[in-house]
Amino acid sequence: MIRAFFPVILSLMLPLATVFAQTNTYGNLTPEEIQKRAAKMGYTVDTNQVKMLEQSQGTNQTTPNVALPPSSRVVSHAIASPPPPAARSHYFVPAFADRPGADRLTAFGYNVFTYSPTTFQPAENVPTPVNYVVGPGDEIILSLWGETQLVQDLVVSKNGDIYIPNVGLINVSGLTMGQLRQKLYDRLSKVYSSLRAASSGYAGTHLNVSTGQLRSVKIYVLGEVAKPGGYTLPALSSAFTALYYSGGPTINGTLRNVEVVRNGNVVANIDLYNYLIKGNQSDDIHLNDGDIVFVPPAGKRVAILGSIFRPAIYELKRGETLGDLLKFASGLDFNAYYQTVHINRVVPFSERGDYRNNILNIDLSFKSVKALDQSSYRLDDGDVVTVNPINNLPANKVTIEGDVRQPGVYELTGNGMTVSDLIAKADSLLPDAFLGKATLIRTLRSGRKEFLSFDLGKAMDANSTDDPVLGNRDSVYVFRDEEFFPTRTVTISGEVRRPGIFPRLKGMTLTDLIVDAGGLTYFATTKDVEITRMDTVNSDVFATRYIVNLPEDYWNIRRRMDFALRDFDHVLVKADSAKRLPETVEITGQVAFPGSYTILYRGERLANFITRAGGLKSSAYTEGMYLVRTNRQLRLLKAASIPDTTFFRIYRGQPIINRSQFDSEFGNRIPIRWGAITRDTSSIYNLQLNPGDSLVVPKDPGTVTVAGDVGLPSTVPYRNGAGLSYYIKQAGGYTTTSADGKEIVLLPNGAKWYSSGWFFIPDPKILAGSVIYVPSEIKTPGVSAWPAIRDIITVVSSAAVLILTISKL
Repeated sequence: MIRAFFPVILSLMLPLATVFAQTNTYGNLTPEEIQKRAAKMGYTVDTNQVKMLEQSQGTNQTTPNVALPPSSRVVSHAIASPPPPAARSHYFVPAFADRPGADRLTAFGYNVFTYSPTTFQPAENVPTPVNYVVGPGDEIILSLWGETQLVQDLVVSKNGDIYIPNVGLINVSGLTMGQLRQKLYDRLSKVYSSLRAASSGYAGTHLNVSTGQLRSVKIYVLGEVAKPGGYTLPALSSAFTALYYSGGPTINGTLRNVEVVRNGNVVANIDLYNYLIKGNQSDDIHLNDGDIVFVPPAGKRVAILGSIFRPAIYELKRGETLGDLLKFASGLDFNAYYQTVHINRVVPFSERGDYRNNILNIDLSFKSVKALDQSSYRLDDGDVVTVNPINNLPANKVTIEGDVRQPGVYELTGNGMTVSDLIAKADSLLPDAFLGKATLIRTLRSGRKEFLSFDLGKAMDANSTDDPVLGNRDSVYVFRDEEFFPTRTVTISGEVRRPGIFPRLKGMTLTDLIVDAGGLTYFATTKDVEITRMDTVNSDVFATRYIVNLPEDYWNIRRRMDFALRDFDHVLVKADSAKRLPETVEITGQVAFPGSYTILYRGERLANFITRAGGLKSSAYTEGMYLVRTNRQLRLLKAASIPDTTFFRIYRGQPIINRSQFDSEFGNRIPIRWGAITRDTSSIYNLQLNPGDSLVVPKDPGTVTVAGDVGLPSTVPYRNGAGLSYYIKQAGGYTTTSADGKEIVLLPNGAKWYSSGWFFIPDPKILAGSVIYVPSEIKTPGVSAWPAIRDIITVVSSAAVLILTISKL
């Protein structure tokens, strides 16, 4: 079965393989791009064929022993995108893992081999070097023009020969491009005499020799490399190219002495530091077929860290010194302490008998940076060199803070710089600077600080010698006058436009303060202005009171006649009792002219307002009259989170009433008995009205509202003479949880209805507009009744809302 399908598969894959071989870039193309390129070349392939061939051949062109396709003159090679760099830990040197400071350093240079080797392929669009050695497989392009026209593409055979018609075989193997041109000129000039004439300066035939497609060479990369093996590379490849294809030296391989072996002899020793540090490629050489690039193990390694540009682990050659190491690390940072360099050294094998422990600490001293840069000190394998930073202590610093125009840090100039010199640098003192005292904090050599004080006024006097001389790191502080003589305050309240606390300035008077507070309001009186002053003499007296009468034009008062204020005085400007804005009460409902009425005089009573409102209408329901006045003493109950057991104990055996709703609605009502007022105007119900009162005169609603824990809370038509039981029965009667006998009946004016309590004395009439509320009572013992409590409270809340809605008649 497989043999039957093999020709079919081969016929499908062969065109696609041809496309891959000619493009040499299939590893970087998507299947769609490969299909387009195949179509231009006359082939038809689908995406599945591309994937099948990719799986069979793979796309990794850097695998050892895989021949690379020869380069082409007409196809431009796409540069592969570099993979992400390896993690830093990939370049750690295991031998330095337990060395303090060096355990997190990486070996220098190895990360340059991270990227794809195709990035470092030799360029194909440049002339072949004149020292290139021709070999079997190279394509030689021979061109003659002038009197003779000839173009020949010649391929060097395995024997090293090329054949030129009319000329014959010519052996060219081993010749450089310069030698090849000369040899071809010698042979062709014997056949084409015009060629020799052109070289003599006469018009004739001209010769050009160039290369076309070059051969591939087999190179071997061995030793401490990531992927040792044989590689087929373009002929112009160099040792660097081979190293990149092999993944570069491992962390154990050398970067300083890479060998190129040719015919058993070392023909080049490559120091990659010249390339990595200086960008110098002069050590790189072109490779011949069969060359071996060998990477020996790394040599002596030392670590350097601290205040240098490139902390890392470096490899040193024989004879290289501390100065060379600093050059590899790109020198010192600007903040390096060059005077001392510390070396942490593992005791060499030959000296371990002389020491009990294995680590030596060595300090090298230098008098100048040049001496350090040129140091010939020889380092040992495994040394850790540390260049410490400077201590950041200033050499000529003085500081000034406080009440100067430009506080900050300044240069200590000369040996006799004084405080006044520093203040001049800080652009002088501010106007409110305190001259009686300033401080100087001095830092001693030991680092401890010393506190000094001096007379700033004397220091600023040009004729004074009391001007402290400053030293390095001295700090001067200049105080504000306010810190010694703080501004006191005075307070004004009452009938001024901006009452509050004000600074008590020197010489400030009562009228100054009133003007500062925006002047008097319209309601103020200039009489009996009260000033209270703190008593600092008698411990039993808190304050002394002063009464001042000011003229109407108080701002024109003579200063000597004005009252002088002192610190912390309190001024009270009183209101003129004769000046007040009109205050009103509201009358709504069944009066001739409802509206807002101004109180004409203190003590005006309710009956007078009814008269001013045109009297009661015939529809007025006087039994329901009430006055709404805000009760400031009433505090609404707040909902609280109470445990179920506590809540149950509170309500067990007690009527459950939503007090918050009742208080908010009925707590501000004052019942009015109009009949008592008409009989006697001095009745207690003929109230004196206050500003903000609202008198309500409702209509007769002709109904009674029954709410709470009854069968069907509802509004029942009023029946003259009917009692409590009648209305409860009309609303569905009591339930099993009703608090029988604890009903609440509110008359239409807000007064509470009470039963006579006597069997033979009839109860008072329940009037139209009354609200009957039947509370609930928990009779079932035990905390298990809590769900019932919750249900009842819900009903109570709903009923209370119903009461408030219906009661607004």
